[in-house]
Amino acid sequence: MKALILTKESVSRLQRFGISDEWFSKFNLPSGNHGLKRVLIEGGLVYIIEDDLQSDEVETVVIRLGGKYSIFADGRPNASMLDRIIAASAAHFFASSQIPTNWKPYSENDVLSFYAGNHHTGKGARLNAKKNPNGSGDLYFFAYTKKTIQFDELGDGNSIYTVAKKHFAEAILTDGTLKEEDDTAGIVLSERLPHGFVQGADLNEWYEKKLTQEQRRFVDLPYDGPVRLRGAAGTGKTLALVIKMLMDSLAFENGNEPFRLCFVVHSQASVDLIQAISESLISQAKLREFTSGGGRIEIRTLYDLANHHLNFPLRELTPVSLDGVEGRHFQYDLIKIALKEGWGSPIFKSRYGGISQELSKRWKSSILDKDPAFIAELMNEFSSVIDAEGIRRGEETGEKYIKRGRRPNWLLALPAEIDRRFVLDVHAIYRKHLFDMNALSIDEMVADFDSFLDSNAWDRERQREGYDAIFVDELHLFTALEKQTLQKLVKRDFDIDGKPDRPSIFMAYDLKQSPRDSFIDYFAADGSILSAKSGLQNSELVQLNQVFRYTPQIAEFLKDLDSAFPAIDIPGEWDAYVGEAELPDAAVPTVERFDDVVKLLDGVFAEAKKLAKKIEGGGRRVAVLCVSEEIFDKYLPTLRGRFKSDAFLVDSREVTSELRHIGRRFVFSMPEYVAGLQFDTVFLVNVNRSEAPKNSGVGRRRQLISNTYLGASRAENRLHISSSDDEGGPSDVLDLAIDRGSLVEK
Repeated sequence: MKALILTKESVSRLQRFGISDEWFSKFNLPSGNHGLKRVLIEGGLVYIIEDDLQSDEVETVVIRLGGKYSIFADGRPNASMLDRIIAASAAHFFASSQIPTNWKPYSENDVLSFYAGNHHTGKGARLNAKKNPNGSGDLYFFAYTKKTIQFDELGDGNSIYTVAKKHFAEAILTDGTLKEEDDTAGIVLSERLPHGFVQGADLNEWYEKKLTQEQRRFVDLPYDGPVRLRGAAGTGKTLALVIKMLMDSLAFENGNEPFRLCFVVHSQASVDLIQAISESLISQAKLREFTSGGGRIEIRTLYDLANHHLNFPLRELTPVSLDGVEGRHFQYDLIKIALKEGWGSPIFKSRYGGISQELSKRWKSSILDKDPAFIAELMNEFSSVIDAEGIRRGEETGEKYIKRGRRPNWLLALPAEIDRRFVLDVHAIYRKHLFDMNALSIDEMVADFDSFLDSNAWDRERQREGYDAIFVDELHLFTALEKQTLQKLVKRDFDIDGKPDRPSIFMAYDLKQSPRDSFIDYFAADGSILSAKSGLQNSELVQLNQVFRYTPQIAEFLKDLDSAFPAIDIPGEWDAYVGEAELPDAAVPTVERFDDVVKLLDGVFAEAKKLAKKIEGGGRRVAVLCVSEEIFDKYLPTLRGRFKSDAFLVDSREVTSELRHIGRRFVFSMPEYVAGLQFDTVFLVNVNRSEAPKNSGVGRRRQLISNTYLGASRAENRLHISSSDDEGGPSDVLDLAIDRGSLVEK
């Protein structure tokens, strides 16, 4: 075949389909009322267009097939590449969409290039497209390359595009090909959203009939100050935020008022989720209307906003990522390198031979890959304290940090001055590596962004470029410094007495879902999650208690697990779990012991494989979630080898957008990567005593319980927990649940 031709409309509708590798051999459509037809024109041109299309004067996407630079081919991540083509097409046709910056898009004249896949599937390959070929408004994907190459090496390549356009009118006039049952392999109609997220209801139906009393109260709140929306996992916080944003947008539009709203999230996967929820509640066309005239909705990561305003590429600086999750993983690896470099230096090692015994032990364990939690706690120290406050070795800020002995119990234990000096020197090595790469860490980028928002330049632009309101999901994943930037993004208005109005910021969160403690402000006198610097203190609170995404039995287990959380002194925030499940009764969660980790994974994978083959909705309804990062990383080769055809690896939040293509494979991931998703059955593995012994620090204990809480709350109907005796057996954080019967031994 020579080319696949799509219209602006049909490329968007393909988001409704789950597609596997078989589809890319014939590009057939399934039976059903989906409004599309497939036409094969002699010579190898496949058109997927609306079946009622009347004119060939529409914008198209042409994808080259066959030959040296064919876009799709065996052995490539074709389904995920198609998703990227769909996203790039939306960015080309609609001002409301952008190509995610972590795809590393690059444009030169009329040619566009970006990564063909994520770090796991793409391996540096790129998709190359021509914008507006032959003066049209079209997009022509003309080359797949295994690496970045000069555009002039790819040749002109317009001949296939020209032929495809020449036969477009013929395709419109031709009936679609007959759909034999065996010809539709590899494509099925599939929900883009996680199962049951909006339950098939549109915006008006949700607002009038489905919202709870508290959700409705939140949606109806005026723009007169910040509001916190707090609730346990599954209480509908994200959905309520999206409904409020859309209802407010429609109200502005109906009143002919210009508006600018921004939905700020922590990762690109969350951007995709919010867009999908929005498009399920109102039409895609209506959502895009909000970008025309005086109205605008933006859905972005905070880091994308920072990059947009600070223009790092023009200064030849490279942010490590514009995705919070991906950026934190990069920083984790760099801190690990810094620790190893210090350990390998006789001078450094001698200088810090007198650090606390526990700190020395954990330093050694971390470089042997035996204590990843230590690296995570150091990263927490960097983001929450050192980079947040611009603390530097050899400066006054550094000396104050070293001399300050009293520290909150949730931070890494650094009882002696030499311990804190050690941390500052590790941080200096870490920063040197960033400097050598001409790169900025996530925290450095946010610090620069915060400074920009205090500048005279932003003061001049704020009324034009700022927002009428900001909506923030997963506030618990934002650091103190990141929260500090939010109120500065809102337009500044004044009351009749000349006093500035409080910023309209609507924030959803659940502190117990955070795998890190970075949400707490280290320098806040009362340990508040919203310090005076954030400008968000004394915000109104709306509490959600009704749970819609898991059974009463799972809710009862979460209630008992909640009792194991070590207390953190956050006034009015660290309340007991109060979720009230609305789903029908189901089985009580179970816990099972295995002799060792290998037997555990073999047993659980076999059970998950069997369930994924028969459950309604396929493998995307079954997840194996590992709470141990060390074990997850160690056993990835096992997954990629023996279970490659049975399991779908999700090792970043970006990959979650590909779940509709996984067929009968089950999901293997960690709780953090699937936050916001829901599965019928969750196998929560390696909830082991060794992950956080009783004598370990508060931060480490809380991290294990948060990961267990987050993973368990992803289960809708069935939850199975497992541990291995070679790692100490079941963690004691499960003891109360076992004693009270909300978790039964298998």
